[in-house]
Amino acid sequence: MNKLFADIVLPVPLDHPFTYLVPPTLAEQTKIGSRVIVPFGRKQLTGVVVGLSDFSSVKGLKPIQDVLDVKPSFSPEMMQLLGWIADYYLAPIGEVFKAAMPMGLSVEGKQSVTLVAPDPAALLNETEKKAPQQYKLISLLAAEGALTIQQIRRRGKFKSVHAVLNPMIERGWIRSEVRLDKPKAKPKLERVATLSQTGKSVLAGESINITPRQLELLRAIGERESTTQSPPTLRGVLRSLRLSSSTAKILEAKGLILVTDREVVRSPRFDDYPAARPVSLTTHQRKALDAVLAALESHTYKTFLLHGVTASGKTQVYIEAMRKALEYGRNAIVLVPEISLTPQTVRRFKSHFGDSVAVMHSQMSAGERYDAWRLAHDGRVKIVIGPRSAIFAPLENVGLIAVDEEHEASYKQFDSTPRYHARDTAIVRAHQSGAVVILGSATPSAESYQNVLSGKYELLELPERIDDAQLPRIEVVDMTKERKRLFEEIKASVKASGTPFPKKIPHRSISQLLADEIRRRREKKEGVILLQNRRGYSHVVECQDCGFVEKCDHCEVTLTYHTTKKHLRCHYCGFVKRPPSACPSCEGIEIRFHSLGTQQVEEELRNVLADVKVIRMDLDTTSRKGAHDRLLQQFERGEADLLLGTQMVAKGLDFPRVTLVGVVSADTQMLLPDFRSSERTFQLLTQVAGRAGRSALAGEVVIQTHQPDHYSLKYVASHDYHGFYGEELAYRKELDYPPFSRIVLAEFKGERENEVHHHAKKFVEMLHAENTSPANLILGPADAAIPKIKKNFRKQVIVKNLKAIDSTGAQLRTLLSRARQKYRTSPLGKAKGVTMTIDVDPQGMM
Repeated sequence: MNKLFADIVLPVPLDHPFTYLVPPTLAEQTKIGSRVIVPFGRKQLTGVVVGLSDFSSVKGLKPIQDVLDVKPSFSPEMMQLLGWIADYYLAPIGEVFKAAMPMGLSVEGKQSVTLVAPDPAALLNETEKKAPQQYKLISLLAAEGALTIQQIRRRGKFKSVHAVLNPMIERGWIRSEVRLDKPKAKPKLERVATLSQTGKSVLAGESINITPRQLELLRAIGERESTTQSPPTLRGVLRSLRLSSSTAKILEAKGLILVTDREVVRSPRFDDYPAARPVSLTTHQRKALDAVLAALESHTYKTFLLHGVTASGKTQVYIEAMRKALEYGRNAIVLVPEISLTPQTVRRFKSHFGDSVAVMHSQMSAGERYDAWRLAHDGRVKIVIGPRSAIFAPLENVGLIAVDEEHEASYKQFDSTPRYHARDTAIVRAHQSGAVVILGSATPSAESYQNVLSGKYELLELPERIDDAQLPRIEVVDMTKERKRLFEEIKASVKASGTPFPKKIPHRSISQLLADEIRRRREKKEGVILLQNRRGYSHVVECQDCGFVEKCDHCEVTLTYHTTKKHLRCHYCGFVKRPPSACPSCEGIEIRFHSLGTQQVEEELRNVLADVKVIRMDLDTTSRKGAHDRLLQQFERGEADLLLGTQMVAKGLDFPRVTLVGVVSADTQMLLPDFRSSERTFQLLTQVAGRAGRSALAGEVVIQTHQPDHYSLKYVASHDYHGFYGEELAYRKELDYPPFSRIVLAEFKGERENEVHHHAKKFVEMLHAENTSPANLILGPADAAIPKIKKNFRKQVIVKNLKAIDSTGAQLRTLLSRARQKYRTSPLGKAKGVTMTIDVDPQGMM
């Protein structure tokens, strides 16, 4: 019989698969896409088979230990997608497969050590003086039994565990073996009871020797089974009758009932979704839907950019398109940008598609995620909804992917490998499977808008709100003038009272106009949403008198103040200058950092507005499971006057009673040292403004800023998306920023700043040595905007690739692949203490 070999990817940071021997007993079960357990060093890991062959030039290969799947976990289409992610985002293939697998499905084995010598006391006497390290290990094992290598290292504090272990293994004193951990996620089962034929005969009158309580249980099981048309849970029946399990065991032994296991699907509680209401589409919705349906009917790939103002009915277009996709026998994925949006979105879709919808997101338990993954994998659901990781849903025959709020940066994985963008991955998945993509947003990204202009996407527009609701009126408050007004107010008070003038004017985050408008809404029992975006970076220096902010002379991004070196620095190109002692624009000396959080705003609200009822939504109040949904429902029921929060209150929320939206500071986003800061400001403010006046009640928005003349605010106030992007794209093109270029960010981190800088500098030298194309511009190294996090110094290197010269990005990928390989194989790449990560198409540069 010919030997069979398998190429297997493992969850390790390496770019290639490993070859293993397939034992004859596992040959039939071993399929491409299946999960297998294999030995790897001193561990056993879960890997995925990516290739099978009857030949290998490598001798002495280790065998596969077990196959975990009956049906492969990964389809050929999914494996193709994961291969693209690994290639495009320069990510180790095994870590890409790991990201696509729900937590709890992997099995790992750890080396375990057991004392097997027949006389431990004699060993202790023998080693106490001659071999104190062995004596310590024998004492540990004698006292605690089997221990893993990690436990031995932690408790014994050995310099080299294996130097102590190996001689003892050779002498037969201890045994070392790999023990597999149990999977963290497995099916949840419940015991159910059904009447046997004999049991039915007894209830029909046949005589049998059973007690009254046993007969009572038999009747209860029969009644519930008849009522629900399915076997009742044994636990529930016993609890309702206050009977013990022994009663059921007697009935089972007599052959009167059959007790079996039934799987329980764990899922987040969205049972309270409303019944779907008949909807009449607007003319614009119908026109957009017709275009999508024509593409669906042709069964060919196409991407649509659905640009609709807030409350224009984009979700209804997704729903109607999905209904048609399901009629064609195809499945669908809905991506939402953050977990906070999921409850409202899920209820909307469940009202139309019921149990055909599954949810996937990170706040679900391991069991819930496992069940949702299996429902999709086994074809028991047709639609999967979730944030970015839902793009890995194992649905087959996907015909439609909707990416809601496609502009959101949270679609980009930023803190672990692979650093993929779910929107772009969705487009590739659709292209590979001949599916249709709808990218929906009131404020599409510059990249997507440019793809429309270049003919890659088709633009669909919803320019009006549904039900004749009007866009809100927007008023911009100049906080510099507000501060001057406060100064005059204090001056008049001092003059009238004769008290000394205060040394410092107090800072107020709520303007008089915003406070007055909140009072008006409280009197009318209307709702208010207040945004304080704490994602802004505090080390931005701003003049409080005129709003002036220092920018880089070369990059047109805000300079960052570094407290240790006491200078302003551009983290793109490294430009440095001294901070001004007085404002260069107005010569004022009131210069401060931004560092106002939601809690401080809440305290000020309570001081300015007595008895105001506030619900605060931020990281502190929403960290527990279900907290997002609970707080939103409280606000929806009118249990608070005002909903205060970070970006999570800006998107996707639909409360008819909200007529006022306030933005505490538009500057926190606007002043970020990032070329996307103006675009993000426009998007965030447009989105949060869209929460006001979504019904017959008129809406109003108050935006507070020290930069009232900024072009992004001008276009927000006039609801002019096309005007903003016309100006923004001209600025991007002039400075060769995306979407006219590609950016790759290489970051180096470590506890010794000199070492980190040395690694970054040497990598820049490698890039220059390998670069042969004028399309690739290499910048840095420079300090990150936040130069130190958790004791780790951070240096950044940026490679900018000009699309006008390198349209496909092939020259960029060649450069990065060569330089990265050169770095990895150099002494620097093998040294410990400094780590390098590469982020392709980063969405943030902080």
